[in-house]
Amino acid sequence: MTSRLRRIAAPAVAVITAALLAAGCAGQPGAAAVVDGEPITESDLTDASTTLAPFLQEGVAPAALLAAMIQAPVLMDIAAERGIAISADQAQQQLAANAEAGGIEVPEEYSPETMELARYLFLVNMVNQSPDAQAINEEFAAELAELDVEVSPRYGTWNPDLSQGSTIQATAPEWIAPVAPEQA
Repeated sequence: MTSRLRRIAAPAVAVITAALLAAGCAGQPGAAAVVDGEPITESDLTDASTTLAPFLQEGVAPAALLAAMIQAPVLMDIAAERGIAISADQAQQQLAANAEAGGIEVPEEYSPETMELARYLFLVNMVNQSPDAQAINEEFAAELAELDVEVSPRYGTWNPDLSQGSTIQATAPEWIAPVAPEQA
């Protein structure tokens, strides 16, 4: 009887565990993050990451791109209020120019999420060159702190403090023992 119970219980435990892991972020399967109730899907992150990879420094972590996708709408709104903006057409033209200069093959069309990320990446430079950079960045930091963000544990935890570098901090699951210094 005990072996029969084990045969029945083992698959049930495996199914429940898989379901919990798939839930990932706030009960929204497939979400890399949920920002104020709106998901950023794994597929959107993967698409943007794959499409923009040739334009980015080698080794840009998915967590860094996810952080940028979370931050993009906030900075675009703040910058636009101060007259600093880049349209999707302008970003696409800049991508085409960069692709031509670097011999990069580009898709005929970009997803909306990829374009928003590209616009954000170009906009960061525009903001930092602006005479209003300090005021914009202070408002940006304040608004990031107000966001309700839940990041899939796969990427880390959300920390809106921009002085920490990335707003997504890598974390190791509790069940993984830290490596001893002599083994590192």
